[in-house]
Amino acid sequence: MSINDEKNLSDKEIEFYSRQIVLKDVGYNGQLKLKNAKVCLVGVGGLGCPIATQLIAMGIGYLRLIDRDVIELSNLQRQHLYSPKFIGYPKVEVASNRLKELNPYIRVDPFPISLHERNAEELLRGMDVVIDGLDSARARYAINRACIKLKIPYIHGSVITTFGNVSAIIPNETPCLECFYGDIKDEDLPTCATAGVHPSIIGIIASIQVSEVIRVILGEKPLLMNKLLHCDLQYMTFEEMNISRSESCLVCGQKPAAQSVPIKQELVEELCGRSGKRVYMVIPRETFEISMSDLNEFLRNNGFKIQVKANLGITFNNNKEITSSILKSGIAIVEGVENMNDVLDFYNKIIVDGLGIHQSHIK
Repeated sequence: MSINDEKNLSDKEIEFYSRQIVLKDVGYNGQLKLKNAKVCLVGVGGLGCPIATQLIAMGIGYLRLIDRDVIELSNLQRQHLYSPKFIGYPKVEVASNRLKELNPYIRVDPFPISLHERNAEELLRGMDVVIDGLDSARARYAINRACIKLKIPYIHGSVITTFGNVSAIIPNETPCLECFYGDIKDEDLPTCATAGVHPSIIGIIASIQVSEVIRVILGEKPLLMNKLLHCDLQYMTFEEMNISRSESCLVCGQKPAAQSVPIKQELVEELCGRSGKRVYMVIPRETFEISMSDLNEFLRNNGFKIQVKANLGITFNNNKEITSSILKSGIAIVEGVENMNDVLDFYNKIIVDGLGIHQSHIK
């Protein structure tokens, strides 16, 4: 029997999942549902690492990973799929390889890309459930709007310092994210880099999110429908708040107050500083695929020093305090430049002038 047989579990799969199959809420048929499920995880950082590990260990047959970043030293305190030897590697590439080592009976599909309103529907279409491990309001809103339109359940979670929140968003049945978290700007939010985060709260929130995903796949009602769970480890409190759909919500309301406002996506974002240096991310308007061999050849021929050469991205420096990572999708993370104009000049020198990518794909 093939491990890809969608109608049965192989003997090895039965043994692998045996402690789960004996659960009365799962059983053999439930395990088959998990095997046939398609889940998309957006963000493979603090929340995403334990979420991905649990989903794969439980036997989710197909897991799509979306993340736009590379591994840095400050991630390792809480992102346990990674280790120091992978600093500079694309997160989705390392996570995908590690997850397939943990469970050989599943498929992991890595996307080194930034999810935004222009590509969200394409990336999420066909998924049974979407779960986020993000720290960006813009990306969450893009997921929310795409899931409402495509009628895909969305399990939302967030953490900072010692507290976190979880809610299950079911299109046409519950409030959407913008009903209760609307009009939040990323620049107004604290980040892990500025406020910190306790690894224990990450594990708790991630586990609750996974539990809700499993309930959806098994055909049960999520326990956090129409609720927002708030957990605070400082006081060891768990509070459930009832939330309701806003009829005037611009995304899911029956009587929206106005048309939903497009989610603005900047070409260049400034990230939290790393090693005391300014860091920027370039996010092209369109996704395009870069040849890693062509990029590697250009960099070497033009005096750049390659630090990491991965399948989905390359990290390098120019011996002038500038370190950069360029992903296969055209995203670039640039550290050590002074301003956004310098970032774009640096990016265009490589992507447009060096690799011949047309400017229309970028701006």
